[in-house]
Amino acid sequence: MIQVVCVKQVPDTETRVRVAADGRNLDPAGVTWVLNPYDEYAVEQALRVREQTRDGEIVAVSVGGAGVPTALREVLALGADRAVHLRTDVA
Repeated sequence: MIQVVCVKQVPDTETRVRVAADGRNLDPAGVTWVLNPYDEYAVEQALRVREQTRDGEIVAVSVGGAGVPTALREVLALGADRAVHLRTDVA
């Protein structure tokens, strides 16, 4: 059984975010990005399911730019078997 967990980076709650000049996006300057805590819970649940069934593979998938590999490495450190980065330059 393959379990796919979608993960995303989000601004750290301790980071002060500002709206960019276009009024539609975040200004990325000074923003610290972290793995979405709810996605981390999903990975932990997938690990529990794998432990209970004693079978399966956990694949983490994320869409995004150059910062995504950091989040995927964190998910691999949690215990996921593989990570897939669907690269895009659009946030």
